Amino acid sequence: MADVSERDLVQWFVEDLTDYAIVVLDFSGNILSWNAGARVLLGYSAGEVIGRSFSEFYTKATLANPEANASIRDAVQWGRHETTGQLVRRDGVKVEAHIVLRPLLDASKTLVGFGLIAHDATKSKPSTVPSPAAAATKVVPLRGNARILVVDDNPGVLEEAVDQLTSLGYRVVSTSNGAEALALLERDDHVDLLFTDVVMPGELAGRALAAKAMEMHPGLKVLFASGYFEGALVGKGQLETDVQFLAKPYRRKELAEKIEKVLRA
Repeated sequence: MADVSERDLVQWFVEDLTDYAIVVLDFSGNILSWNAGARVLLGYSAGEVIGRSFSEFYTKATLANPEANASIRDAVQWGRHETTGQLVRRDGVKVEAHIVLRPLLDASKTLVGFGLIAHDATKSKPSTVPSPAAAATKVVPLRGNARILVVDDNPGVLEEAVDQLTSLGYRVVSTSNGAEALALLERDDHVDLLFTDVVMPGELAGRALAAKAMEMHPGLKVLFASGYFEGALVGKGQLETDVQFLAKPYRRKELAEKIEKVLRA
């Protein structure tokens, strides 16, 4: 073992890891390395995929999604891009995968490639029939009668947030952009909490929306959410420090606990 370097140990660990697909891409998105987890997830050996573009394994529907097309650009800009999309296995079976893409920089901070981590998203989903133990740990909101305004430009994320908050007993209204949210707040003064995405198109993204909303309703609670790192958002001026923030993707229990914390504050 004396001749084994730390780098060798890390490489062996990554190559043999089967729980997660770990793939290194060049700056054009072509595959440079392919670990055991990638082979398990998609059914291809390393020899079959090295040199191919990873985009070949996305379904047409996923490639048509603007969020998927923005993955490399956003990873470079924010240091990370996280999404869920469908990939096609070697046998033609489609698998829903949770994918994280991060840029790789050399010592001079030059972009040389990307690191991609993926896993089967369906394996982390809870059973539709909760076990007695799960029922015993059900989160019960302390202020279930609170009214929450949810704002997100991603229809799927917006629907999921509304469903989760409604299932927790909250009264929920939603919009897909900042302008609609302000219009709602102008005619409705019974909103207790604004739950908004940080990065949205238009002038009224999360930070600007929250500022105007709190001017209209002093004392309004605000919770921000994003798939980007909080530090990166602060560095880009899209988020202030010392705010309530929830990283996407979040689980129902995490959402419930965070909402209650903000409402108590």
